[in-house]
Amino acid sequence: MNKKKILEVENLRTVFKSRGQEVHAVRGVSLSVEEGELLGLVGESGSGKSVTMKAVLGILPENAEVSGDSLKLNETELLGLKEEEYRKMRGKDMTMIFQDPMTALNPLIKIGKQLEEVIMRHSRCSKAEAGRRAVEMLKKVGIPMPEQRLKQYPHEFSGGMRQRVLIAMALACEPKLLIADEPTTALDVTIQAQILDLLKELKEEYKTSIVLITHDMGVVATVCTKVAIMYGGLIMECGTSEEIFYEPKHPYTKALLRAIPSLDLKEGERLQSIEGLPPSLSNPPDGCPFAMRCEHASKRCHEERPKYQQFSETHSAMCFLNVREEARA
Repeated sequence: MNKKKILEVENLRTVFKSRGQEVHAVRGVSLSVEEGELLGLVGESGSGKSVTMKAVLGILPENAEVSGDSLKLNETELLGLKEEEYRKMRGKDMTMIFQDPMTALNPLIKIGKQLEEVIMRHSRCSKAEAGRRAVEMLKKVGIPMPEQRLKQYPHEFSGGMRQRVLIAMALACEPKLLIADEPTTALDVTIQAQILDLLKELKEEYKTSIVLITHDMGVVATVCTKVAIMYGGLIMECGTSEEIFYEPKHPYTKALLRAIPSLDLKEGERLQSIEGLPPSLSNPPDGCPFAMRCEHASKRCHEERPKYQQFSETHSAMCFLNVREEARA
């Protein structure tokens, strides 16, 4: 039985216009997130991951132009939605954990007040009820002595604790969709593992769908049920975690997997890197964006964008190499 789709994105495009120039940051992204699913959105810096999700939330700057065939959250069409309507949905139906918890929290306001403001904005409750809910949420995310902690400022918390506060704030109103933008980047390995375990536990408890934006394939392997590989403003490959890690089809996905540190490396053996640089999105290529760095690229790859090839109900990839393999079979 198919689960309900919480997020449906079809042919999403985002262009930034500045000083007569255009940057095509997102060039036709299609993806979906089912109820209770944890999707890993993976790719190098500048691939369009954060821009795609900020377009979903409607928090891009004024010089960004968002278009597409459809952008639905819980069957509500977001394209063309007025800012007032968008504001009502943010925090309640969808929310985001930003990369740097120190800049995401107001350093001049106590943690308790910041949590209470979020709860009161989206729930019709008194200040006292919001305070009780704030204490409850801090307990949920594993912060000891929550009553005392609510009276403290962000600088009195460690990086891992600030990240837990942001998760508490994001889940306070039990949103349908939670977007986590590299939530563990600035944390050490031990705290990173705790935060990822916490996200998994809360996902199960609240049945919240999560999109985890990251460049770390190790993190993806640990927590994600589905993975979308992004490059040059496009989705290169999408599938379940098992399909991506054990049956990768796109050369970029394979290159990312080869770059993961392994205990099997011999002494003196170097990690494999991906040679070259990502394409300029102010003048995006006509063909496959990975063609300039791909060892399998042909003339056709540079001139024509491949169509998606479907390998299963959940697994697809954009590459001519798969077409040639099918033709020989």
